[in-house]
Amino acid sequence: MKKVFFGIVIILAGFSCNKSTSCYDADLAKANENVFCTQDCPGFEGCDGKTYCNACIAAGHGIGPK
Repeated sequence: MKKVFFGIVIILAGFSCNKSTSCYDADLAKANENVFCTQDCPGFEGCDGKTYCNACIAAGHGIGPK
């Protein structure tokens, strides 16, 4: 059940990421494409102005810190 939930979260997060933003980093996304992130959610503001659960999840979408 956790794997299904995690998969849905990742898919939905991918659709919400606007890769046309100037802060999107394709190299960062590629380097983190196979990284499994924890689901702790203290909040992380990305350079795109969106809030992600944590830096690992943001990096997986190619988004660095603000």
